[in-house]
Amino acid sequence: MTLPGSPERPGDDDRRRARLPADARRLVVDQLRALAGADGMTSQRVRLAAAAAGVSERTMWRWLRDGPPGEGPSRAHQLSEGQLDDYASHRGNAAAVWRLHQGEGMSKRTLQRAFARELRPGDRAAIVEGAEGRRRHQVYLRWEASRRNEIWEADHKELEVLVLAPRAQRPAKPWVTIFLDAYSRLIMGWAISLYPSAATVLAALGKAIRVDAERGPFGGVPSVLRWDGGLEFAAKALSSAAGVLGSAVRTAPPYSPHLKGKLERANRTITQELMSGLPFYTDGPRAIDGHLYGPDTAPMSLACLVGEFDRWVRDYNTVRPHSALQGKTPLQRWSTDATPLRTVADDDLRWLLLADQTRRVLKDGIHFHGLIFVAPELNARVGQDVEVRYTPHDDRQIEVFLDGRWLGTARPQNALSAADRDRILDQRRADAAEQGRRQRQASRRARTRLAAMTEPGQAEVTTVIAEDAARCELGMGDDLALRRQARLGLLDLGAPSPDAGAAADTGENES
Repeated sequence: MTLPGSPERPGDDDRRRARLPADARRLVVDQLRALAGADGMTSQRVRLAAAAAGVSERTMWRWLRDGPPGEGPSRAHQLSEGQLDDYASHRGNAAAVWRLHQGEGMSKRTLQRAFARELRPGDRAAIVEGAEGRRRHQVYLRWEASRRNEIWEADHKELEVLVLAPRAQRPAKPWVTIFLDAYSRLIMGWAISLYPSAATVLAALGKAIRVDAERGPFGGVPSVLRWDGGLEFAAKALSSAAGVLGSAVRTAPPYSPHLKGKLERANRTITQELMSGLPFYTDGPRAIDGHLYGPDTAPMSLACLVGEFDRWVRDYNTVRPHSALQGKTPLQRWSTDATPLRTVADDDLRWLLLADQTRRVLKDGIHFHGLIFVAPELNARVGQDVEVRYTPHDDRQIEVFLDGRWLGTARPQNALSAADRDRILDQRRADAAEQGRRQRQASRRARTRLAAMTEPGQAEVTTVIAEDAARCELGMGDDLALRRQARLGLLDLGAPSPDAGAAADTGENES
């Protein structure tokens, strides 16, 4: 550093001024040499050229004499293959490489400069840190969606704040699942839970698709859904929902956060603008014993965090200007596009986006989420495995399916109304009555009265049946077949004469 009023040392201008690229310096020198050959070299021209090149006049005279840097043979140390291999073996420790090659007549500083000059920052970081260092110096291509709802990015994020859930004894960090529109950067839907699951994702997806005038005129079905390879996102329920909705699924390869770069940036914004300002922020300062600095009160409840997150999302979508959208808000960017929305009715969407689990029907109903659910349709199905489909975070009712066929809606026993209880009891009585009727019919069919037998022979059926039943069972179309089945032996009247039978057949006997 030069003190005020002190003379400058030679070369101070060279270090202080911006240097031109080598090609530009060579062009300046060539132009001066051409002018010197035409009408002579003047100090004024050299001074102006030096000012343009950002060097001192003395340096410019030296360049005219010896040539600009880069024209002569390089005196910098050139790394050998052995030195590069040793540098990689010692994980980027140049001092250790210098100690191995002390006999080659170079200083440690010269070797360090050679590594800094010949190896790119990404190469040095890959040697020291591995793939993580290499990825940090990679260049990625930016991609922009051409219309709204063209592609949605989805991801989980662990929120860096401690909250106290209902009936919980210890605070924990919750998770949020977010769906973001790549075109407008709108947060289309989100859901918060204590742990990520397919149910949480379905809840967030349902919220994203619904067009709710209260939160804004956005929603609809996306053309493409992109999420990572987590098990929650690969669940059968999600793939089925995407297939029914007609949305293509693109799973990002492992360790490829840049393929969901817009959502990754939104996650960082959530941490910077919301989480860091909340009490019990887990990445905040800590005491020497590791305890987190915070208020002398219990952490906020999960419901309180959900309220804070909802207010922040509304501000992010509708008020906060976005730097990647030329100062527009995500809602303003969404409104500039006129692509029609593909919507789904709420009733249909409710059936499409239900999470499912398998449960066994017990004597008191279906045990699910700590509650016991019952329905009239569960009667006589004790011991049978059924599919339970439910809306996450809504335990007011569940839908029961058997082999893909809907059975009915079950509700918790402690929330049943008098009418619900009456329907269950009526169904149980109706099932009992139907089963009793079927048993009595079976008993009547099995109870066959046989004629008394006084000598060996074949037993004769003597059960009296109605005329209509006989027509149905025997396939008889007239009374003649019925009369032929008559048995008069039981009345001890004797067999009818042939004439009487013939008269009866021709209708000649009259009563």
